[in-house]
Amino acid sequence: MIKKYFRVFRVCVSNSFSFEAQYRTDTILKLITNLLFVGMLFTIIEVIFSQTNAIAGWSKAEIYLMTSFWIIADETYVCFFGGNLPFIPDAIVNGDLDFFILKPISSLFLASTLKFLFRSLYRLLTQIAILAYLLWKFHLTFTLENTVLAILLIMVAVWIDYSRVLIANTFSFWFLKIDNVNEAIGYFSALGKYPLNIWPKAIKIILLTVIPVAFSGFIPVATLTGRWPWYGILYSFIFAGFLFWLAMRFWNFALKRYSSASS
Repeated sequence: MIKKYFRVFRVCVSNSFSFEAQYRTDTILKLITNLLFVGMLFTIIEVIFSQTNAIAGWSKAEIYLMTSFWIIADETYVCFFGGNLPFIPDAIVNGDLDFFILKPISSLFLASTLKFLFRSLYRLLTQIAILAYLLWKFHLTFTLENTVLAILLIMVAVWIDYSRVLIANTFSFWFLKIDNVNEAIGYFSALGKYPLNIWPKAIKIILLTVIPVAFSGFIPVATLTGRWPWYGILYSFIFAGFLFWLAMRFWNFALKRYSSASS
């Protein structure tokens, strides 16, 4: 079973590479645009820290790390799922979802992985290189245990992003055109690059539950620097598992009530 899914995913990746190879200039332009965006974020950090030495107890180097981790988690999500989940509403409206349902494989798997965005992979690799430079520039070193946990928590953040975006787009089975929901998700996701300490208690709870964006930047860096307690790490894994389970149940519930475009 796993081999079958891996073969299908490999074909999807191969097709995606062939498609993007036809638009090399577009890929290069988007890579440049992304570098400008990252440069803007880092410029803002420099401007802020020209007026202060710390933000809620976080140094400039740690804020740089938080921003970099946030970008890495976001680009990882976009690589695998960003070209798929936001288009579920269109697939339902246009009847393209029938194509997934009729295949002898999970419809959600195809709807989630049909397109692999190589341009995001290039941006991800670039950001990892930038992160390596930041570690060298600020002479940052961390324990092996915290480093491994931080990497795992980035994967947890990606899985949480997948689950929450899937839940949001699954509502399109009832409301059809909900394109703006993905724009709203993008706006809220930007909150993940800020320290959780700066928010009031009520907002902290929201960012760890209802709008779980604190997992992409803050929690991995807080763990890396030894500031996130063990029960917080445990909560991150449990919450990711629960949200994924909820997303699967909601998708299956909605799919049973889907009226095929050909029926």
